[in-house]
Amino acid sequence: MMSDPERGPGPQPPRWMPTGDESDLRPVGEWWDVIRTVEVIGLRAIDLLEEAGCQVGPVILHPESLEPRLYFLVPAGASSNWNEPDTVALGRTCHIVVPPITKTSPPGLHWRKPPSAPRVLSEREPLRRAIAKARRERRGRSPGSSRNGFH
Repeated sequence: MMSDPERGPGPQPPRWMPTGDESDLRPVGEWWDVIRTVEVIGLRAIDLLEEAGCQVGPVILHPESLEPRLYFLVPAGASSNWNEPDTVALGRTCHIVVPPITKTSPPGLHWRKPPSAPRVLSEREPLRRAIAKARRERRGRSPGSSRNGFH
């Protein structure tokens, strides 16, 4: 099939994105690592990152469990030495199921924040600080803002 010469070929999805309409298993650590957290903390972390003007990369929502979970895609290697409570860092030797780009709403596994460009990922330290602040707020111990907006 040829591209429309007036419109161009259009944006190409990342190479790791499943083709078609089905989710697919992808290796972690090749294109990105993953930080998993519970939905309530993850959603607040997204808000905090956006309020601070930080980049928020792709986020997958798995709503069909006792406690729904968010999966933040971060640069490969970012899961090394990750030690943030209430999270799980996934790196090499792990796999996750990735939804197709068109799956942006329930039911089932879907993109909470779909990829905006092939290499746009959430940065490790801003995400760590946002998750820590979201966790403190959830426990009722938010000490207020600091110079970077997360402490």
